[in-house]
Amino acid sequence: MPSPIPGTLRSGKEFATHSAILLDDFDVLEHAHAARLKPSDAELASDDHPISPPPPLRPYDRRDRLPSRTRSESPPPRRSSRLAPPEDNSIDRSGRTRAAHRAAEQVRLGTPLKRVVRKHLNNAQPIHVTTAPTDYPVTSTGWSGIRDRDTQQRKYSIVELQQDFDMRVVEWDGRTSRPLVDRESRVIAVLSGRPNDPEYLRLTEQAARELEAARAELNFWPDQRGGRCGAFSSVSAGISFGGGQQVPGNLSLPAAMTLVFQRLFALACFFRISGFANGLFQTWNPAVHSLYVLTLDALTGDYNPSLRCNFSRRISAFAAATLNFGPTTGWCAITALGFFNPDVGGHLVLWDLKLIIRFPAGSTILIPSAILRHSNIGIAAGERCYSFTQYTAAGLFRWVDNNFRTEVVVEEAIWHDPEAQAQRVRDRQQCWATGINSYQRWAGRS
Repeated sequence: MPSPIPGTLRSGKEFATHSAILLDDFDVLEHAHAARLKPSDAELASDDHPISPPPPLRPYDRRDRLPSRTRSESPPPRRSSRLAPPEDNSIDRSGRTRAAHRAAEQVRLGTPLKRVVRKHLNNAQPIHVTTAPTDYPVTSTGWSGIRDRDTQQRKYSIVELQQDFDMRVVEWDGRTSRPLVDRESRVIAVLSGRPNDPEYLRLTEQAARELEAARAELNFWPDQRGGRCGAFSSVSAGISFGGGQQVPGNLSLPAAMTLVFQRLFALACFFRISGFANGLFQTWNPAVHSLYVLTLDALTGDYNPSLRCNFSRRISAFAAATLNFGPTTGWCAITALGFFNPDVGGHLVLWDLKLIIRFPAGSTILIPSAILRHSNIGIAAGERCYSFTQYTAAGLFRWVDNNFRTEVVVEEAIWHDPEAQAQRVRDRQQCWATGINSYQRWAGRS
């Protein structure tokens, strides 16, 4: 055996001891070549006892997965006492106290609005008018007003309206909310404005461009090429009742128009405009808004679940909507859309209130169309204007109030009962007054 050769560092210290065996007569390449030529034990065994090939692989199956590691049932982790809230938190108590005070105040004031909303409303600058809804002519059913169609069909300039009808111009900025208050302190309409959000204005411009594109796709029926508010092309969609309908139903449209409406109302811009108008409606006139919601629930509930609204009731309480496709004349609108100079044209004319209201694109105005006669001032040549109006037909309220019956059916049911007929006349007379009295009373600054 050879003597051990210690391992040393450069410092001379030994770090390990190993034995080196020197084989002078061993050739590595020769032994490797011989091993390659010699058959292995496995090869020799296979000649005498051949084995069958392995079975083919089957496709992967979920059952081939290894069983998951089993876990013993253990109780849920205990929460640290330092992180757990106390049973009777003082912050929770104060929050409940504030909520109780707020609810009591809302009951006392007869409004569901929060204090910050009431403060915003009360700080709005009102526009006082000398008329009242009780001055306006109404239909015999008490559900809608009577319009003067001749006045609305003719076109007037701003100067003509000022000189011939003693009207005044309201230079509205299109952003600030301004309620219209009648002589009995009712808020009968609201110049609602628009959110203080540049994104909202961009969305209203997108809505105008979408209407421009849709207008090029559609072929309008003759009765869709004019209206009370101007010689524009307008199309309505949603739930309605009137115009020869025997029962409430969805307005019938050609297939192409139906697809256009479905595409437009699925866009974020119309969702936002609709939701904003609905929120304003609920804020400024919660009692009437509640009536709209209840009426729509009754129509689309047990009566006829197949009725389709343009938007969900979370978005809008209105049953229908009208798109006015312009492009160069007056229009009747709730939300004005387009690209025009509001100082020159596009003003909203409220005949009964003797007002000419500057109406910029992107702004929303809430008016009771069943009461107030309204039209618009034409825009300049080459400008483009459109509008998006949401509404609920008066016939729908009448249908629900008649317990889902027409006026004719109700009259036939009581024709032999004089007392029932007299009561119905009294109910009709009271209907209009009840609706008017549900309007908000102005309690803000004068």
